[in-house]
Amino acid sequence: MKNRIYIVGLWLALASCTNGLMREQRKINAELDTYRSEKEQFSVSGIQECWKRDSLLVQLIDSVLVRSNDIKQGFLQVGMAKSEFGYQRGLRKPTVSGLVQPSLRRFGKYTMDGVGNYDTQFSTNITRDQIIPEHLPDLQIGVQTAWELDIWGKLAKRKKASALRYLATESGQQWLITLLVAEVAGAYGQLIALDKELDILKTNIEIQRKAFELVQVQKEAGAVNESAVQQLEAQLLNSRAQEGGVLQQMTSLENEIRLLLNKPNAPIFRSKFPFQCALDSSLFARVKIDQLERRPDIKQAKLNLMAALETKESASLALKPSIVLSGILGVQGFQPAYLFQLPASMAYQLLGGITMPWLNRSAITAEMLRSESQWKWQDIAYQNALVKGYLEWDTQVKSLAYLQKQQQLKQREVLLTKGAINTVGTLFLTANASYLEVLTAQQNALRSELELLEISRNQWMRAINLYRVLGGGW
Repeated sequence: MKNRIYIVGLWLALASCTNGLMREQRKINAELDTYRSEKEQFSVSGIQECWKRDSLLVQLIDSVLVRSNDIKQGFLQVGMAKSEFGYQRGLRKPTVSGLVQPSLRRFGKYTMDGVGNYDTQFSTNITRDQIIPEHLPDLQIGVQTAWELDIWGKLAKRKKASALRYLATESGQQWLITLLVAEVAGAYGQLIALDKELDILKTNIEIQRKAFELVQVQKEAGAVNESAVQQLEAQLLNSRAQEGGVLQQMTSLENEIRLLLNKPNAPIFRSKFPFQCALDSSLFARVKIDQLERRPDIKQAKLNLMAALETKESASLALKPSIVLSGILGVQGFQPAYLFQLPASMAYQLLGGITMPWLNRSAITAEMLRSESQWKWQDIAYQNALVKGYLEWDTQVKSLAYLQKQQQLKQREVLLTKGAINTVGTLFLTANASYLEVLTAQQNALRSELELLEISRNQWMRAINLYRVLGGGW
């Protein structure tokens, strides 16, 4: 029965501690929310909606965000920054701790304490229980507290700096998510394009193989010479070599995605070309540069700059006087039996102190110089982030417009080169065209198709880069 009572008591104690920790975490979360900007939400929903038409890509991105070790490490950094805020927040409050302090002392016979204690044994003002023994035990039980009064705001600035660094870490985690999404989407798009490139090569290899077989027959008939056979065969071998290069690129990209997935043997399922996104510049027409200031890495740089400023000001306040209050309240006696003979055994102590650095302030001066340099460094980093963000935005928006015009011209070229293959093939059969014209027509058709595919691939990558430049999100 007693064991059950102990277990229930222990369980209630643990539950109480857990509830206390949860309440404290809720308070910390609520206080951190007061440092947030009112307009933090943003999106590039137009680009995301385009991507989300491809369910396989969405599934792949979700899997990476769940399984990526980089994401897990990022959340641990956020947790550490939150704990640091909780620590700085606690420094502004008085500390209260339990005190159990046993001791045993013996004073020398020829000391003031020793003589005084011996003399009390003959005093008529004390009872027999109050006689101080030669070997003096002392037991004190109670609570002790300490509190530094933040009269200059030094601790408040440290707390604010830690809150800003926490928000900066959160923005850094959002930026990491954006980079991972962009990396996965980019690799996915390149794989789709490589699948299509492989199909183009296989189709052209088949056309080239038929042309090669035909020219072999014509050579035997004396219509063409050995040079025609050799050049067409060389073209066929070149296309087969390109096929091997494409397969190599596909393997490399698939393994990059597997690394992000943390699954070495995972199959990478993907859609067929063309991309399910209509990569038209009108898709990005409403995407404005004013979203740039809400980009996570720029927000992170700004928050780090603000935190560095608070740290710098806090460091300078360390030169001002500090006021610390401390005290002890409890019971005390030199025999355990006397501890709870209240109020006689009650003991307390209240101390107040004002301290101010005077000599040897090198440590404080060094901290001031370090925080000053850190603030200047964060200021430059913030400026660089703004300039880099603007230039990246300008590059991607203009490139998308140029690629759209280029795509229209290249589509027309592909139609013409494919028509030229059929025309030259018919003329070659009737001896009205040479094998060189057949060779040139096939080369032009393959080149133009691959160039058109490359334009589509570049459009996809530019769209992803624009998503990244404007801060992304998922």
